[in-house]
Amino acid sequence: MLDACGLLDCLRGGERDKDEDGGRADSSSRVSDEPSGASSAGGKSGGGQARRLGWAEIESVTCGFSSRVIGQGGFSTVYLASLSSSRLGAVKVQRSSERLHRVFRQELDVLMAVRHPHIVRLLGYCDEREEGVLVFEYASNGDLHERLHLHRSGAIAVAKQRAALPWARRMAIAFQVAMALEYLHESRDPAVIHGDIKASNVLLDASLDAKLCDFGFAHVGFSSAVRPNAATTTIRASATARHVMGSPGYLDPHFLRSGVATKKSDVYSFGVLMLELVTGQEAMCADTGCRLTAAVGPTVSEGKVADVVDRRLGDVYDREEAATVGALALECTDASPGLRPSMADVVRVLQEKTSALFSAVGPKPAAARKMVS
Repeated sequence: MLDACGLLDCLRGGERDKDEDGGRADSSSRVSDEPSGASSAGGKSGGGQARRLGWAEIESVTCGFSSRVIGQGGFSTVYLASLSSSRLGAVKVQRSSERLHRVFRQELDVLMAVRHPHIVRLLGYCDEREEGVLVFEYASNGDLHERLHLHRSGAIAVAKQRAALPWARRMAIAFQVAMALEYLHESRDPAVIHGDIKASNVLLDASLDAKLCDFGFAHVGFSSAVRPNAATTTIRASATARHVMGSPGYLDPHFLRSGVATKKSDVYSFGVLMLELVTGQEAMCADTGCRLTAAVGPTVSEGKVADVVDRRLGDVYDREEAATVGALALECTDASPGLRPSMADVVRVLQEKTSALFSAVGPKPAAARKMVS
């Protein structure tokens, strides 16, 4: 079935898009490489002018939903899609329910209003049915969680075994996600709170550049009262997800106590992500349930960051940079939200103190922080 759609040779493990024409539908039923704004939602123009698509077009680019599933969660399935003769995409199909359709509308509204080089680009959407559909650019290197941790999962990882992410690339990814969050917090009016920062929500493109994704839990405004629910914050298993945000290990303890999400909730989760990049350990140990902040926080606070740096890196990392990032991560995960830095502060520290950024992404951070019109 995939062969007929020209997707047989398109593997997720980092291959570039293939230029194959055989068995594809007419180009008129494909999502254009540069979507026009003629049919954008509500006439909005800020978020890349994603096209409104018909259900038949969604069926066409996914070969009737028989193309390879490249992602699956409790509420949605993501299919590999052939958008044109030379471009792949990712089609996220929401489960059918009234509540989940509201989640879909929330994510769509946010994505239509944002545009940043390190936020995944929305190319199109379909709202003809209760199953909301979002079409995104394709990130051929999967997500950060896979890249950091999948090799630990045994047989599944055999075909996807890769060298450990180099130190400079880890710092670049941290910086890129930080810039995306700074943009959401400081350049949008009102501010956007992402609500679910974690490694699996950071996609990696062909150049291993970061693309922040999954805005289903996003909230617009300086703060949002969103009372957490113990069951759903643990396993995200309830369709009441609109008012639940975060994932185990990344959740801001202050949010759990107060039920109020602010920009500092994202800062906390980002701090955990930085610790994850430094240590190579997961945000929460699956075997013990121990949070990464609790496991390595005391060691980092004692200035012994070298004791927890990912062993796969060997000595190929900068000790001073590791100490800087470790200390910054502890500031971000401070128990008091008022003592956490803003994302603008985080970007500034990373830019000034981490020379690895320049070897990985070059001296162009200021431009990347601006919104792309």
